[in-house]
Amino acid sequence: MNKIKFDYTSNLMMLNVYLWNIRMSKFENMLITYDTGASNTVISKDILFLLGYDFEGVEKTRIITASSVEYVEPIILKKFKIGNYILEDVQVYAHTFPEASFSLGVLGLNIIRQFDTSILFSKGELILSKIED
Repeated sequence: MNKIKFDYTSNLMMLNVYLWNIRMSKFENMLITYDTGASNTVISKDILFLLGYDFEGVEKTRIITASSVEYVEPIILKKFKIGNYILEDVQVYAHTFPEASFSLGVLGLNIIRQFDTSILFSKGELILSKIED
């Protein structure tokens, strides 16, 4: 079981996750929106580029968001850390977020569904337990 602190601002649940930096072989912290309504995890294309992920030759795929249809690149993150859990070879979508966006990433169900989850709004905590295959 893992407790993760979150901030609840602007009607968004924001929590820290860690993305693997290919260039420096270490984790980098990122504040991301926890969104059970999102099917997939989406990360800023600019951030992924800075972490060393390559988009050359990656064919865009179509996704439907709450407000529109977007074309994004599927990218495999080498490692993704949430709390004390490290997931390997996680598919995320690279997307250019609007300038007015509150967040540069959305944690979607492709990752969320790997955990049993409790949300304690009174404490600002997300409690995760990894579901074993």
